Amino acid sequence: MKLRSFRQHVSALTALFVVGTVLFLASCGGSSGGGSGGGSSSPPLTLNLDFTRNTAPADGSFKAIVWLSNAGGAVVPFSTSPSISSTRGSVSALTVRGDGKQEATVTPDAVNTGEYRVTVSAVVSGSNGSASRTAIVMGQVASGWGQPFSVEGLVNTGGTQDSLAVSPDGQYLFLQYYPVTINCILSGDPNSAFCQTPLGPVTAPQRPNMPGASRVGANSVHHGCPSLNFDPSPFPVPPIAMYGFRRQADGSYAEPFVFMFTDNDGCFAPWGPSVRANGDGTYRMFASFNDPRNAGTASDFAHVYDFNFSPGTTQVLGNVSYSGSVQINNFVLKQATIAGTDVHRGNPHVHYNGSTPSLLFYDDETQSAANQFLYVSQWNGSSWNAATALNFAPFNTSGFGVTQPYFNGVQLIVREGLQLLSFPYNGGAIGSAASWGAPTVLVAPQSSGWQAGSVYVVGEPTVATINGQEVLYFIYGLYQANGSVNLRVGYVRKGF
Repeated sequence: MKLRSFRQHVSALTALFVVGTVLFLASCGGSSGGGSGGGSSSPPLTLNLDFTRNTAPADGSFKAIVWLSNAGGAVVPFSTSPSISSTRGSVSALTVRGDGKQEATVTPDAVNTGEYRVTVSAVVSGSNGSASRTAIVMGQVASGWGQPFSVEGLVNTGGTQDSLAVSPDGQYLFLQYYPVTINCILSGDPNSAFCQTPLGPVTAPQRPNMPGASRVGANSVHHGCPSLNFDPSPFPVPPIAMYGFRRQADGSYAEPFVFMFTDNDGCFAPWGPSVRANGDGTYRMFASFNDPRNAGTASDFAHVYDFNFSPGTTQVLGNVSYSGSVQINNFVLKQATIAGTDVHRGNPHVHYNGSTPSLLFYDDETQSAANQFLYVSQWNGSSWNAATALNFAPFNTSGFGVTQPYFNGVQLIVREGLQLLSFPYNGGAIGSAASWGAPTVLVAPQSSGWQAGSVYVVGEPTVATINGQEVLYFIYGLYQANGSVNLRVGYVRKGF
């Protein structure tokens, strides 16, 4: 019996490894912290912190921009000089700009890429206040895109954040989570240090109602599914679940809610979500899922499913039991009908024509990197047509594999190797090479010489439009001192 609860990308990733408070303003531009000053009669002011990327010199440096604003958004002078610091690199002195804001340059350290937590402190409405944000220095960012940030709130932890999607309206963020490093899965050994070292939470506030939480101790993780007569497991099976998070007024993501099966010990979950608002307060999700009831059959691989849900509360996907085999009652996932040969279909992304699904993109990360291509199927009004493989140039000419698609009608964003590429689409036949242009590198990690804290990999692209601003969300992996990688969620705004 096989209960592989993880996205079926172990072989692909193995190859990969070898080769205060944030406030999105109306312009998606700033962050704020601090608050009103105790008994002050003056209107409260807001302390803002934002980043912009330096393109000359292209050394990874960025500007930290600091200002006070009143309730109407107008810039207000500081009563005393603010101070600024960063957890890494060097920070220049703050200087006053022509618009009244102040800015300092943060220059990377010898490690270069990675997270730089910047904090500004100042007197705000008569009291001491501060604001903090985390910039991500990347190996490369495409022209026209700004400084990457780490997502604030309850999303990022020491565990693994993977399989990312953000709804096009930016209101909800979804991911797959497990409390150990991804290197646990890659190791294949449930008794390895990677698998026996809990790194992330399995309780509120970050991960409430985590299935299988009882399998995680202070210094160990039990790999097995006792409720399913699969215990112990010969391969890694840490608790796993999909979570959703709601965007807050300050631009962070919090209010986590879980997508779960009851009584499955957290041993399997859907992954690779593609989510869109229905317009009535509900959302529709397409996702991949390897149904354990298919174990040992010709259909023992991932299929595409979809379902509607009301976000914000625990989403029960089915009630699991075991009676000689795994049973799932009240199963809410509906398998997509796709013509042609039944094959592994991972990381689905659905492009809509108005409110109707139009194109279904997916990948197959079970193949060797050289044979990892994308597939696209068209909706015919009642089901999906047989898929067309995008197995031609300009795709996967590097041989590193093309996976994790996101399509918005004008470009196809994918992960190729360790980086994110954008392939322009000219509106022609979707399965014709003539319809696709040469790719642009959107975001790339450090290319070599990784040290603790370096960005090792990026992937899982998804785009939202927030207050009219296009925002690219992605997964980035921070290299750890023990050689493992911590996958986290970041974003970058277009035009900054």
